[in-house]
Amino acid sequence: MIFKNAAVFYNPHKTHTTALAEEVCAFLRQHGLQAQLITDLSTLTAETELLISMGGDGTMLSCARAAAPLGISLFGINCGTLGFLAACEREDALSSLQALLNGKCALNERFMLHTRIWAKGAKPREFLAFNDCVLRAAAPRAFLVEAKWNGKDIPSYFGDGVIVATPTGSTAYSLASGGPIVEPGVDVLVVTPICPHTLNQRPLILSAQGELTLTPSFKTASDRAACSIDGQINLTLPPGACVQISRSALKAKLLCPPERGFFQILNRKLKWGNR
Repeated sequence: MIFKNAAVFYNPHKTHTTALAEEVCAFLRQHGLQAQLITDLSTLTAETELLISMGGDGTMLSCARAAAPLGISLFGINCGTLGFLAACEREDALSSLQALLNGKCALNERFMLHTRIWAKGAKPREFLAFNDCVLRAAAPRAFLVEAKWNGKDIPSYFGDGVIVATPTGSTAYSLASGGPIVEPGVDVLVVTPICPHTLNQRPLILSAQGELTLTPSFKTASDRAACSIDGQINLTLPPGACVQISRSALKAKLLCPPERGFFQILNRKLKWGNR
C-alpha cells in the first residue's frame, strides 16, 4: 500500500494529544506524504487515502464512520484509555507508522451496520454504525421490543433494551451485557438483550445477510424509546417508530501491524484467557 495523501485527526481540547499529532504530521511529510492536521472530520475528501486517528476508541468510532463512505484507510494511535481498536500505543506511534509505510501492516475490512429509523409521516433517517445500534428507553424503565427477522415475527424482548452489534462491536457494550465475543471476520449480527426481565432470554447470533426490525412499545403513552448509534449519535424516537438494522455495503478499512492481532489485543486489553 502506497499512500500519497494523509490526514491526522485529533481533539484540540486534549492538550496531551496536540504535540504528538503535530509530530506525526511532520513525520509523514518527511516521508513524502501530503499530510494535514484536521480537527473536523467533515473536512475529509475522497482525495485523502490515509486517516490517522489520534485518541481513544471513541475517536476511532467517529473516524470509521467518516472514513468508510470515502473509502479511506484508517490507522489508530491510542491516546485514550483502552485503545482496543487502535493499531498502536502513543509511545510506539512513529515506529508503527514507519512499519506502515514499509508495507508491514495488514488491511482488515470490518463490516458496519446500516440503521434506518422509520416514523409515521416522516422521511426515514439513515445512519452508519461501526460498533452497535442500541434501542433503550429514554427514561429508565423496562419496556417491550417487538422484533421481526426478514419481515417475519420472532419472540419479543422485555427489559431495558436491545443491543445489535457487529463482530467488532461484540467486545464493547454487548460484551458488558453478557453477549459473546465474535471474531471480526465472522459474518453475523449479535443481538444482546439488556437486563431482560426473564430467565430465558439470551443473546442471539443472526446472519449478517438479513434485516432485523425492532419496534418499541410502552404501556404509558408519554414514554419514549431512544436509539443510540455507537454511543455517540443519540435520538429520541416518536411513538410508533421502528428501527431497521442490516449490514451496510460500506466497510471500515483498519490498518494493523501483525503483532496486534485480535486475540493478542483481547488478551492484553481485556485479560481474556488469563489465569
